[in-house]
Amino acid sequence: MVKNIVITAGGTSERIDDVRVISNFSSGRLGLAVAKAFSESDTVDIGAIYYLCDKNTVVPENDKVKVIRVAGAQGLLNGLQDLFQQEKIDAVVHAMAVSDYTVKQVSTLEAVRNREENKPENILNQGKISSEMDDLVILLKKTPKVIGEIKKIQPDTILVGFKLLTDVSREHLIQIGYRLLQKNDCDFVLANDLTEITGDRHRGHLIAKDGSYQTYETKQEIASAIVNHVSKVFQDKEAES
Repeated sequence: MVKNIVITAGGTSERIDDVRVISNFSSGRLGLAVAKAFSESDTVDIGAIYYLCDKNTVVPENDKVKVIRVAGAQGLLNGLQDLFQQEKIDAVVHAMAVSDYTVKQVSTLEAVRNREENKPENILNQGKISSEMDDLVILLKKTPKVIGEIKKIQPDTILVGFKLLTDVSREHLIQIGYRLLQKNDCDFVLANDLTEITGDRHRGHLIAKDGSYQTYETKQEIASAIVNHVSKVFQDKEAES
């Protein structure tokens, strides 16, 4: 049966003003590798690959890939909700590094010290904040947890989540990755440590629902493993039906 795949990739950009954003260092290269592996797979009959990413993220050049540009965490969630309403999505590989915070408002240090940051005259909302301003204060608020909404919208979709930590033990990394899997009803989680991502090397641990995991050393190995594991779940589901 033909399968529709969603891949989220790269980082998010949270708007400060018309020319400035809060972003992160995610390159999106792992998402590219996953899209390539699905498009070249002999075991998954691909209908379409929907590739959701920020406007600055490099995208795959493939006829099977349909690029959907989104702005910020809320834009990603809106894009997924719209897509899920229109299409039957068989698997989601949620590789995007989604910001945990977005901008609530921008004010000045003086206004905050005087507890006047919420007064209209002290809220900076013009198109571009003047470079003459001193001591800007950016107030942040939490973004929606996109991964927690995916199975709520389409419970039957296969979900691959990602967890990135920095300079932790493997035991702790696997524990946190498995906790993410359980909390969000993921089928798999790729747990990785930023200190183990350098150049062509990308060590990642693909955790399954039973808590077992396998370790891979490059983006290409990780992408192939994700496709193979998702394909196996497809086959098992079709055998049961």
